[in-house]
Amino acid sequence: MEAVDLLQVLDQKQPRRLRVIENLLRGRRTVSTLYWGQRYHLLPLLDADKHLDRRALTAPAQQLVANGLVTLDSEEDQLLLTSSGQQRQSAAYYQPQTSDDWLNLDLGAARQRILLAVQVTSQYAHSTNRYYPLATDLATRRVIRPWFHRMKGPQLAEMLAAAMIHSLQQLPVQTAEVMTDLLTGYEHPGLTIDQVASEQQQTAWEIQLRQRDGMTQIARDARQSDHPLHSLLQPLWRSPVTRSAQATLYAVERGGSLEHVAVQRHVKANTVKEHLLEAAILSPMAVFPYDQILPEHVRADFASALNGDIDSWQFAQLPEALRTRYDFFYFRLYAIWRGRGMTNDGVTDN
Repeated sequence: MEAVDLLQVLDQKQPRRLRVIENLLRGRRTVSTLYWGQRYHLLPLLDADKHLDRRALTAPAQQLVANGLVTLDSEEDQLLLTSSGQQRQSAAYYQPQTSDDWLNLDLGAARQRILLAVQVTSQYAHSTNRYYPLATDLATRRVIRPWFHRMKGPQLAEMLAAAMIHSLQQLPVQTAEVMTDLLTGYEHPGLTIDQVASEQQQTAWEIQLRQRDGMTQIARDARQSDHPLHSLLQPLWRSPVTRSAQATLYAVERGGSLEHVAVQRHVKANTVKEHLLEAAILSPMAVFPYDQILPEHVRADFASALNGDIDSWQFAQLPEALRTRYDFFYFRLYAIWRGRGMTNDGVTDN
């Protein structure tokens, strides 16, 4: 991620911690990272760059500071856009159109399956037996092989081409071109991310955003049972909530107290709370049992002491009586509930 890319995920009014953005990209799923990722409206970028080196964003941040585009609170590790930075940010930069689904799809696996399926089909259509298959993991090769033997036939290439064209036509023209350049097939070796970035005069990160858009659109279309990639991509749709957190949530929904669930699941009480906070952040509002875990009287207690900007709320500044009655878990859960647009009477305020 270069300085211009980092600029796009910053804000002029909301200070944003550089380490939160870094940990989000690297897929560090702590409750703190998820919570602030939600507050920053950046959760779709969770696990978007798992190979990002620790503190790799420091140099881009320093470049933005040197150019007068952001201010840096080094003590709090927070970045804030300047007026110049906001003007520069509004310059043309790719805005993904499928990011609402990024958390719900195993994009890494989808990318490998789509690329290898296209290559295998293209070479088969030209009766080519000798070629170097794309480097993919063993799991991808194991699902592509039976898929190909089940699907191969004179119509496969035509069906897959039609399906791909349909998906690409729903994307911006430049994104469709990027997707085509990245594909590998007969007498078409495919370009790397860096090569496409150079050709398009964009950063590698922006090209990756376009690729994520393209792969997600293909996976969306492949939800149709007659799509040639349906059996490959449909299993990759999943809840962003970990299985362990889902199990904890299910146990609580069945009426178990937090302490009882901890004993039942052989985990610490704090682990139960972390699971529930993860589920509250990553689940749709209607799915999480707020009324059960955070009933109206608890919400009213917090509402009497908390107002203003949610980002400025601090547990330590609550009245002692409230801190004695409720631990940090309930404070954070209330902030999540309010941050998702809920008022104390249980309706959205946006």
